[in-house]
Amino acid sequence: MLRLSGILKNYRETGSLNEQINLFGFIGPHVFLTKTGEVGVVLEVRGVDYECLDTVAIDGFTKRLESALKLFDENCRVYQYLFKRNNETIPYKLYANPIVDAAIKNRIAYLAGKADNLFSLSVYFVVLYQGFHASHKLASVLTHLTSDLKRAFVDLRAHLSTERQAVVLGRYVSDAETALLQKARSFILHVSDFLAVRLLDKQEAFRVLKKTLNFDPTKLGLAKLNHDTFLDYYLPESPIECHRGHLRVDDYYVKVLTLKEPSAQSFPLIFKRLLEVEANYYVVTEWKKEDSGKTRRAIQAKRRHFHNTKRSFMSQVNLNDAAPQDVLLDDSKESQVRELGEGIKEIELHGNYFGHFSLTVVIYDLDLAKLDRGCADFYKVFSVHDAQLYEEKYNLLNAFLAAVPGNHVFNLRTLYLLNTNRFRSTYLYRDEHPEARGPHAHEGRHRDDWPPLYGYRPRWPCSAGQDSSVESRPAPQLHHQHLTR
Repeated sequence: MLRLSGILKNYRETGSLNEQINLFGFIGPHVFLTKTGEVGVVLEVRGVDYECLDTVAIDGFTKRLESALKLFDENCRVYQYLFKRNNETIPYKLYANPIVDAAIKNRIAYLAGKADNLFSLSVYFVVLYQGFHASHKLASVLTHLTSDLKRAFVDLRAHLSTERQAVVLGRYVSDAETALLQKARSFILHVSDFLAVRLLDKQEAFRVLKKTLNFDPTKLGLAKLNHDTFLDYYLPESPIECHRGHLRVDDYYVKVLTLKEPSAQSFPLIFKRLLEVEANYYVVTEWKKEDSGKTRRAIQAKRRHFHNTKRSFMSQVNLNDAAPQDVLLDDSKESQVRELGEGIKEIELHGNYFGHFSLTVVIYDLDLAKLDRGCADFYKVFSVHDAQLYEEKYNLLNAFLAAVPGNHVFNLRTLYLLNTNRFRSTYLYRDEHPEARGPHAHEGRHRDDWPPLYGYRPRWPCSAGQDSSVESRPAPQLHHQHLTR
């Protein structure tokens, strides 16, 4: 029997898009606030010219960048965005000379005729800082009695008054804003002599955040922040339709690819061809440092599991005292125990640490055939080096929303990676026109216009930009098979 309730179920369960966006509003000239109490800033990154540097200089810049990124501790979540799109408006200026103006107009008209093959490239960092966790249960307040008695007493008094709770939360947000700005400015100062990084104001940050949910050039060109609050309402201006194999955002077809398996080995510019893909897309990587003690406990638990299961259950309960050489062991489990031990060695002896890492590629186009060709090109770029991408189907909407800063609750594709592997996955370059405002357009595969390039080191450190003769080593198998969330 067909019931009306079953027909109307999807309609009743449909919610607004702003409910799925974790951004709230701007609380300062540069800092925005999320609904879960995180504060964030947006950094525009321009690079250095790597082609004129020798191996020693590039290795030194890579290590300095790695050292600077260590300023973001366990309370920070770092997003890196690479935007590439065509049909961008090329800025130009006219002069009083009619001959010069005619030459400029002819050049702009020529470039406008090739707009489909001209792509703009831009790179941004978004840093979120978790200043506090909003607590609504009395039991969570009592847990601080042994560690921080003063904080527990203040939170307990705030639980009894709404006004006091608002004052306490406001104080925590203010402290988090101060700490985040200090870390961001320290990072900029640390790399200022070789890497151009700029802290964006709220108008520019709003336009960058809007790119993650909207693809229409008209909407992006007219984007303007009119109110400091309700970012979750003003950012998404495009309806989203969910289909079996893709999304529809306005008239654009959208597909999402996520990193499922990192490359087994790495070497300089391993994914140099990533930016040669002629498609409209943006790549976002998410990184959050994990506490070394927690990581060590997770590794030890996995080691015990593989050690206890390397023999079958019957051989363990067998009462006959068989010689050790007569007991059949699973060699793969022993190898996993040894490689997990390499992870503990990195933590204990080398002072490194692990973190949660994910890579997401959002591809969009008005033509579905071009979209499929772009996905095939990405598969080729990653599969050449044994890395594996996964095209989201059932999890498509979650993966798309996870690309928005602060929506890490939707991110189900995180891997454990070593800090050296993550930090050295960013290549450095120099924008040929640093004085120009906006992205620098380039045609086809012209190398002078490449942005910070992912010389991706998924598992093991290998200095970015070094000569390809540098030997790369296999990494400890610390990926989703062993340390899945």
